[in-house]
Amino acid sequence: MLPILFKLGPVPIHSYGLMIAIGFLVALHLITREAKARGIDPQIPSNLAFWCLILGVAGSRALHLIMFSEQYSWRDPIGWIAIWRGGLVFQGGLPLPILYCIVALRRYKVRFFWAADLVIPYVPLAHAFGRIGCFLNGCCYGKRSDIFWAIPFRRVPWDLAKPATGSPAFLDHCHRYAELSITTDHWSYPVHPTQLYSVVMLLAICVFLLYLRKKWNPVEGFILPAYLTAYGIGRFVIEMFRGDDNPIVFNLLTQQQAFCLVYIAIAIALCGVIFFIHPRKPTYTLN
Repeated sequence: MLPILFKLGPVPIHSYGLMIAIGFLVALHLITREAKARGIDPQIPSNLAFWCLILGVAGSRALHLIMFSEQYSWRDPIGWIAIWRGGLVFQGGLPLPILYCIVALRRYKVRFFWAADLVIPYVPLAHAFGRIGCFLNGCCYGKRSDIFWAIPFRRVPWDLAKPATGSPAFLDHCHRYAELSITTDHWSYPVHPTQLYSVVMLLAICVFLLYLRKKWNPVEGFILPAYLTAYGIGRFVIEMFRGDDNPIVFNLLTQQQAFCLVYIAIAIALCGVIFFIHPRKPTYTLN
């Protein structure tokens, strides 16, 4: 766990924010390269990407504020926007950029579903970098476990002089288990590295979507519902191993699992649209 990688003078470089930035830039590079190969001005995805990033982060943060409002206080107004500390809910980061692209692509006379086939496979790739940031930050940790690959999270490098500081897993375990002391111990119990589970899942989805688009893409726009379905199923399963605070709905599912079911339902509805209402064969030209 390494929430702060290094400092540039007095400015700390947070691993969480840096990994999000790297993921965004890697995905943008691959998208612009492919857009150029398909005969599209690579400046178009570059122009859209900035606002998609801003809207995506804003939506992710807004959903975290709604779901975990007890973690925020007017006494710490900076905390409301301090995304470098963590606190993004990915499901909140998709709707606003998608709506923006639907509107903005009209100006460039590019079909939304055509563009989605190009862009969507690289979304889980960028997301995987973000999950590496989660691991380095110590958030989004799993349940306590004795499996040999389970990982404890340390208290340091937070200020040992302040007993209320430390990694989220360490503080949670000190509160939950009487054997751990917030003043004398330095490590949490070993937990499922759910952040790394997510990295593997997201990279697998990226490879799957690229393969699907190349080998079997029956109709333009199919990659978007395929992504929503694959991510929804994968995230639903990983949530079973999460150990951080995630509210329960209907006394059965976590809120994240409920979001996954919503995304799968949206994917089914999208399949109806692209297969039956407005079917169009995939093509590398805009015609």
